Amino acid sequence: MQYLGLAILLGCVGALLALLALRFGWRLQWLLSWLKGNLLLALLALSVAVGLAAWDLQHFAEIEPKAATVGTLSFSKIGNQQFEAVLEGAQGSNKVRIAGDLWELEAQVLRWHGLGSALGLQDGYRLHRLLGRYLALEQERDSTAISSTLLPNLHSTPAWRDLWVWVDQVEAHRLLEADAFEIRFIPLVDGARFSLELGPTGLTPVPLNHAAKAALKRFN
Repeated sequence: MQYLGLAILLGCVGALLALLALRFGWRLQWLLSWLKGNLLLALLALSVAVGLAAWDLQHFAEIEPKAATVGTLSFSKIGNQQFEAVLEGAQGSNKVRIAGDLWELEAQVLRWHGLGSALGLQDGYRLHRLLGRYLALEQERDSTAISSTLLPNLHSTPAWRDLWVWVDQVEAHRLLEADAFEIRFIPLVDGARFSLELGPTGLTPVPLNHAAKAALKRFN
């Protein structure tokens, strides 16, 4: 009975508050103005989101039907397990300092489905992140704990407005799908220089000098 009584009391209070709201504040014009204001705010937020997506989309390039060279990557040793990598591509040159025994390169890929594919839109890519890995598990664990959140992207888009990340989270695969290409576990060798070939199925390092060939032999 106690809780039934409390429920009835709260119900009466709620009904009284509703009557007061209707008596002193209810106006159809006020409601329409409120709805209009919220709609305008929603449209403004949507326009900002679409604008940021459009700005981010310019960093992507078309994936050619056949594998094509999209850049070159070279390494220079600057210390014990420390290297400076220079990545040169269509959008300029990037210098990245990495540490470890191996290197990895990630590319973000957008694949069109449904209407986009029917309109002839080509899948797109952008080189996303270059990082080093240690062979020793203790070194790799310590390195990951310290710098996993500090690794810079090769493009200027922060993670919170990264179009690829949002597409991946939404999982709208009927229209647009977030995919990724990776080159993994290639030994870091001083002076090694690679050509990067990208096609519909992946990203491939092609050695351009003896040091790069030696690195791939060690990888195989």
